[in-house]
Order: sequence, then structure tokens, then C-alpha cells
Amino acid sequence: MTQINLKQVLQKQFGFENFKTGQEEILTALMAQQSTLAVLPTGGGKTLIYQMMGALRPGLVVIVTPLLSLMQDQVARLNYLGEKQVVALNSNLTFQEKQSILNNLARYHFIFVSPETLNQEAVKIALQRTMINLMVIDEAHTMVTWGQDFRPDYLALPQIHIQLNEPQLLLLTATATPNMMQEIVASFNPTAKNWFIYQQPVDRPNIFLHNEQLANEAIKKQRLKTLVQTTQGPGIVYFTSRKLATSMAEWLSDETGLNVVAYHAGMDAISRYRVQQQFMQGDIDVITATSAFGMGIDKEDVRFVIHYHLSNDLANYLQEIGRAGRDGKQSVAILLYVVGDESIQFNLIDQSIPSESTVKAYLDRDEKTQITEEQIKLLTEYRHQGLSTTSIVELFANRKKLRQNKLQHMIDYAQAKTQLRNSISQYFGNDTKHLSQDTESVGVTAWQPEQLNLARQEINGHITKVSEWSQQLKKLFNLQ
Repeated sequence: MTQINLKQVLQKQFGFENFKTGQEEILTALMAQQSTLAVLPTGGGKTLIYQMMGALRPGLVVIVTPLLSLMQDQVARLNYLGEKQVVALNSNLTFQEKQSILNNLARYHFIFVSPETLNQEAVKIALQRTMINLMVIDEAHTMVTWGQDFRPDYLALPQIHIQLNEPQLLLLTATATPNMMQEIVASFNPTAKNWFIYQQPVDRPNIFLHNEQLANEAIKKQRLKTLVQTTQGPGIVYFTSRKLATSMAEWLSDETGLNVVAYHAGMDAISRYRVQQQFMQGDIDVITATSAFGMGIDKEDVRFVIHYHLSNDLANYLQEIGRAGRDGKQSVAILLYVVGDESIQFNLIDQSIPSESTVKAYLDRDEKTQITEEQIKLLTEYRHQGLSTTSIVELFANRKKLRQNKLQHMIDYAQAKTQLRNSISQYFGNDTKHLSQDTESVGVTAWQPEQLNLARQEINGHITKVSEWSQQLKKLFNLQ
């Protein structure tokens, strides 16, 4: 497949004149039968790559994706492009609907599936009987993060790949350090030589980086209100606590007059989906969210991302701030930090990784009082792999040290006085020679929205707000 033909397909079927950086190189490698790991920034056009492969070759493209919202979003995108032979195999379907899909896989060009569903025997058997064009693992960094903490089916993906007769792989992520990349690739047939690795620099020049170190929680809360009130939206504010995300949404709505809505994993699926769609349509000004929000949310015009709490590491921080400025326009990422904030993340590490006594109590005496269902699944997976109790205890101890070390890098970034972009780029193994330090700042008074033309506009003393649904529909159908 020549480069000219690739461009012709891009223009004819997808309506784009030119590829984004890296897309053509990755497609060329895939057409040359190379399995590929691609690290592209958020908004870098990862999904177009496997959509193109579906257009270029026959067979089923299997996309492993971590979240239901991601599946729904991708199915909707492909439908919009005119692709009707696409389906999401997930928990929303009835048993009969799932069976119908599995019995007719040859009809589909794309199937989206979670690692948990893919690991079901009936699904693997059906896929073994189907010609697979490409096996895609979206958000591939979750293999070495979520897989080792609370979603053990991610650990089974290399074995599932073998059971499906080793189809060509495309691993996609926006956030992977050199060590993570090596670990991901090594988990799939370490003797294989035919890998193409593509890593684009993680720096996003249009996102201004700003850290503020504040004296206490009360001052931080008021600073958040000021930033939300004065900075052009739409925006996202990240919290560690579901409870705080909810209460702060109500408080910010009351204080600013903006439409601020909470989003977290404790909400039911319908409520989460509704909030996502309202935010996408512009009916919500600001989302107060936990880390559950954002992955796969393709809203181009998010102007600010504020972290009220620390992310658990720089990879997650980069993923979260990457939701700003996907349209390439000026945006800002702000981290608000009070000394001691890190204790929340250290406590979460302690809670999520079972202690030596807990592991031994469960594995040797079947005691379940101090262990979560997710941890039981993880221990069962490790036992299934033939690991001894001692080996599993050691594995968890090493995992805890690794997560604490990654958190320390996040703390160092939060406490940094300069060189914010350098810190992030060095962490991901990128060259820092050409980074502009004019696109970052530290301090309480160092940055105001006016400096970047990001001040929220007011009309007659009132903050402008997005039109209601009825007004938008009237405009759409020329009824006003």
C-alpha cells in the first residue's frame, strides 16, 4: 500500500486532507505486518489509525477498551462516518443479544470489548473462528497500571492474544514512560522482533502549565472559585474524593452562577452518560470530577483543567490535563497544592494494595474480612499463574514501592519552582532542548486569565452561559 493510496483513503473515506503527525508512519508499519506500540498525545488521532486499518484490509478489528463510555463514544463516531458494521459487546446487552453478536461476528468490521468480556470462554471461542484483521488495545498503559492493581483481566491479554492465534497488534496510549513501554511490549511474546515503536513527544505547547502552592485548604478553595469564575470555559476540575467533587459542584454553582456538575464512578451508568453528553453539547460549564471522567471524552474546546488534588502519578496527570485544548487553541492546566495534600494519595495506595498479613490470611486460610472483591480477583489470577504465597506477597510489596516512587515524582512536580515542562518531558524520556519556559509559571500571583486571553466574558455584569437545549434546537432548525 503506497503512501498515495493511504492519503486517498484518508481523503475519500474520512474527509481529511492530511495525516496528523505519526499517523502515516504507523499505518505504513501496520500494512507491513509489524505489530505496533504507538504513544501519541491526547488528541493526536489514535482512533483514526485503527479505523483506517478497517478500511484498508478485510476481517474484524477487535478493540479492547477499558470503559463503557469509550465504547459508546467510538461506536457513535464510526456510525457517524457511515460504518454500520460496528458493535460494542458489553454488559448493557442481554444474553440473547450477546449470543446473536457472537454467532454473527463475520458480519462486523469492528467490535469493541472490555478485557473482562474478552476473557470469557464463549467470546474467545467465537473470535477463534473469525478472521481478525487487527487486535487493538486502546489505553494500553492500563495493562501495567490497572491490571496490577484492580483489573486482573488486563494481565491475561497476552495469553488471550496467543489463544486468538496471535493476530497483529496495535497498542495505543497517550501516556507511557520508557519502562512502561518496555514492560508492555515484553508481555507479548518477548522473542518477537517485528515490533514498530512510535513515540511522539508528550509536550502540548498550547497548554500553559501553572502550579500554585497555597497556605491552607480555605485559601485553596477560594482560589478555585476565583479561577473557575474568571477563566474561560468549558473546564474540568479534578478531585480525589467523590464526596468532595459532589459538594464542590454545588458550592461552585451557588457561588459563581455557572452550571457546575459532578461526575464520578459512584454515579449510576445513566447519570454518568447524561453528564457526558450534556458536557459534550455545551450545556455544562464545568465538570467537577474524579479520575473516572475524561478517558475517551473527545471534547475539543476544553479551555482549562484544574487539579484540586494531586494525581497519583505524572502519567495520570498528563492524561488528565491532555483533555484541554484538543482543538490546538490556547488552554491552561493549573495544579493547586497545599503541603500535606500528598497524604491522600499515600493513603489510597495503602488501601488499594493488600498487606502481607491480608494476603496470607486469604490465600492460606481463606479469610475474606480485610480484602476487597477486586483484590480477590487479582490474587486468584496470580494463583492461577502458579505463584506461591511468598511470591505474591513480594509482588505486592514491589508494586507498593513502585507506586510510592511514582507518586513522589508527582509531588516533586507540584513543589517545583521552575522547569515544569522539562520535568514532564524528562519523565517520559523526551528531548527537552526545544521546550519553551514561557508556557509555564509557578506562584499565586504569577498567572491571570487575561494573560492568555482566557478571561471569561461577561455581558451586562452577568457571565455568559451556553444556550439551553431548546434554544439550540431552535437555531438548528431555523425556528428563531
